Amino acid sequence: MIDWTEYTRIAESVAKKVASEYPFTDAEDIRQEILLHVAEKAATYEAKDYPGGQVRNNFRKVAVAYAGRERARFLHHSAQYVYTSPEVRLLFEKAFFSPELWEKPPTKDDGNSVTAGGIVVALWDLDRAYGALAPADAEVIARRYDREETLNASDLMRLSRAIDKVTRTLNNGVMKRDQAAAHWSGPGPRRYVAGAE
Repeated sequence: MIDWTEYTRIAESVAKKVASEYPFTDAEDIRQEILLHVAEKAATYEAKDYPGGQVRNNFRKVAVAYAGRERARFLHHSAQYVYTSPEVRLLFEKAFFSPELWEKPPTKDDGNSVTAGGIVVALWDLDRAYGALAPADAEVIARRYDREETLNASDLMRLSRAIDKVTRTLNNGVMKRDQAAAHWSGPGPRRYVAGAE
């Protein structure tokens, strides 16, 4: 028998966590998606005695899949530019570890920024995303692009995941800026619109 009280508690916890990772999604919508999943798969959940950790993992998979669909829908309808992993790799390769490029303002032609959709993602934005990485992820990027080491297969997989994390962080930053801009209205100085939150 499904313990709906416990499942709802776990769903709320997972939904809050995933909503913080995908800032354009709503925790309540994610919670409802998780509980809908449980209702649709009730026979499976009743037949198996999942430990709490497995239930949480199942719920997280449902939540991340839902948030990913919502992100794709948001990006499609907002026409926001999506930064790609190859562009992020190029920034690390050509500019991030080059101190001389940090001393001049970014331009489209000098290789230390990517311009798209009217937004310049410059080295300091990349630095913020890089700084949010786990130390092992930051280290593998530095080994590949700063020290130019040859990486083994395991390190190449870690590098790919680290680049994807940086790319997601940059794209989430674009969305957060877009959301913040939506909270302001009018020409001239920005004015806060009450109730827009």
